[in-house]
Amino acid sequence: MASTVEGGDTALLPEFPRGPLDAYRARASFSWKELALFTEGEGMLRFKKTIFSALENDPLFARSPGADLSLEKYRELNFLRCKRIFEYDFLSVEDMFKSPLKVPALIQCLGMYDSSLAAKYLLHSLVFGSAVYSSGSERHLTYIQKIFRMEIFGCFALTELSHGSNTKAIRTTAHYDPATEEFIIHSPDFEAAKFWVGNMGKTATHAVVFAKLCVPGDQCHGLHPFIVQIRDPKTLLPMPGVMVGDIGKKLGQNGLDNGFAMFHKVRVPRQSLLNRMGDVTPEGTYVSPFKDVRQRFGASLGSLSSGRVSIVSLAILNLKLAVAIALRFSATRRQFGPTEEEEIPVLEYPMQQWRLLPYLAAVYALDHFSKSLFLDLVELQRGLASGDRSARQAELGREIHALASASKPLASWTTQQGIQECREACGGHGYLAMNRLGVLRDDNDPNCTYEGDNNILLQQTSNYLLGLLAHQVHVALAAYKWLVCYLLRETYQKLNQEKRSGSSDFEARNKCQLKDDAVALVDVIAPPDFVLDSPIGRADGELYKNLWGAVLQESKVLERASWWPEFSVNKPVIGSLKSKL
Repeated sequence: MASTVEGGDTALLPEFPRGPLDAYRARASFSWKELALFTEGEGMLRFKKTIFSALENDPLFARSPGADLSLEKYRELNFLRCKRIFEYDFLSVEDMFKSPLKVPALIQCLGMYDSSLAAKYLLHSLVFGSAVYSSGSERHLTYIQKIFRMEIFGCFALTELSHGSNTKAIRTTAHYDPATEEFIIHSPDFEAAKFWVGNMGKTATHAVVFAKLCVPGDQCHGLHPFIVQIRDPKTLLPMPGVMVGDIGKKLGQNGLDNGFAMFHKVRVPRQSLLNRMGDVTPEGTYVSPFKDVRQRFGASLGSLSSGRVSIVSLAILNLKLAVAIALRFSATRRQFGPTEEEEIPVLEYPMQQWRLLPYLAAVYALDHFSKSLFLDLVELQRGLASGDRSARQAELGREIHALASASKPLASWTTQQGIQECREACGGHGYLAMNRLGVLRDDNDPNCTYEGDNNILLQQTSNYLLGLLAHQVHVALAAYKWLVCYLLRETYQKLNQEKRSGSSDFEARNKCQLKDDAVALVDVIAPPDFVLDSPIGRADGELYKNLWGAVLQESKVLERASWWPEFSVNKPVIGSLKSKL
C-alpha cells in the first residue's frame, strides 16, 4: 500500500521531519499512512492536499506572527479569503453531488486554518444554499447559480432578538397581498429583529428569512422560509424598508460578521416563498403537497438540520487540532523520571494518558459518525428535491432531526471539555496565545449555542426517543448492551495478553491504553504545520526550539516599553492621594 501513496514527484503523504517524535512513531502498531488511506481514501487525501497546498502558497493566507488585527480589518481579510476560495473553485456544484463527502472535507480544511473562514463559507454556500435548494423549487434554481458564482451573498435568518430556541414564538410576519401578488415581510417591533445572523452584519445581500405565513382571512400557517434581498449587491447599501447592521465583537470567530435586521413592510414577490413544503396561489389560497401535518413538519425539520450537522463537523475539527497539539507536546515534553539524570515524556504517565487519550478516541468516533450523518442528510435532501412524499421520507426527516439535535451537543460539549483538558495538559505553554489552544476554545464555544441551545436540543431528541419507546425499546437496549459487553471483552483480552507476555498488573493496564499509538493516530488527523499553526504541536517535535523561535518573532519582544518614563522618571509620591480627613 505504501507504493500507492509515495509515487510521483511529490509524495501524497510525505515522511515527517526526523526529531524527538521518532521514538513514538517507531513504536506504533500500524502504519499511519495505511490508516490515513483506509479512513479517507486516496482521492480524498489528494483533495485535502490540494486545498492545504493552495492556502500555504497563497500570500493572502500568510500567517502574521504577533499581528493583532482590528475587527474591521479581520472581517475584510476574512471576506477576501472567502472570495479567494471561490476563485480556486475547489468544489464545484457538480462535484458536491458526485462526491458529497468532499463538502465536510472542504469545511474542515478551511476551519483548521481559521474557524471564521469556514463559518463564512459554510453559511453562504451550504446553509443558505442548502435552504434554497431543499426548501425551494425549480423556480429558485437561478439562485443556486448566483450563490456559487458569488453574485449574491447569503445568510440564514431564523433567530430573533427575543426568541431563539422557541421557534414557534418567532414574530416576523409575511402577509400575502393578492392584489399585488406580494408578501409583506414585517418586524412588529425591535424584539422581533432577526439577530445573531452570520454574514448579515456587513456582507449578505440576501437572506432566507423565516416568518409566519398569513393569507387573507387571518389564516396563518406557521413559519415558512422566504428569500429576501436585504442589500444592493452593487453598493452593499440596505434595501428600502430594511434596517440591517452588525452586532459587534464576540468572544470568538470575529472574522464572521454576525448581524441583525428589521423589516418595515418590505414587499417581496410571491415567488420569494421557498415553496417545497407549502405554497400560496396567486389568489391567496394556501396549498401543501403534504396532507399529513406531521409529515410536513418532519420534512421541514430534516431540511433545517444541515446547519446542526455542519456544526458537528466544525466542532470535531477543533478537537482534532487541540488533541494533535496536546499529544505531540506530551510526547516531547520531559518531566521527572526513574532517576535524576533521566526524564521521560509526560505522555508516559498514566495521568496524562487518562486526560488526553479518551479525546483522541472521541475524535475518531465522532468523525466517522459525522460523515455517516452527513450522507443521511444528503439522502434526505435528494428525496425532497425529487418530490418524495413517502412516509419513509418523512420519518427520515424526523430521525435526522433527532440525530442532529443529539450529535451537536455531544460533539460541541466533548470538544469544549477536550480543548480545556488539552490546554491544561500543556501546562503554562498551553496558555500562550501563539499555541492556539485559547483561540480554538473561544472559536468552538458558539457551537454549543447557535443553531439551537444544546440543552434544548437534547430535549427534542428525548421527545423523539420517547415516541419510539413503546415500539422499539428492546432494540435500543440490546444494541447498548452489546456495545458495553464488546468493549469489556476486548479490554479483558488485551489485559490478559499483556500479563501473559510478562507485564506486571500495573504495566499491563498502562499498555492497554493507546499510548504507543497516540502520535501515529495524531499524524493521521493533523493538518500540515502551516495550518495547525502551533509551535508546540509541529510535526518535527522540536518543542523548545519551535517555541523559543516563535516567541522571538513576536512584535517588539526585545524593545523597551514605550511607557518606560512612567517608572524611571515619573516616580509616585507615596500617600499623595490619601485622604487627609
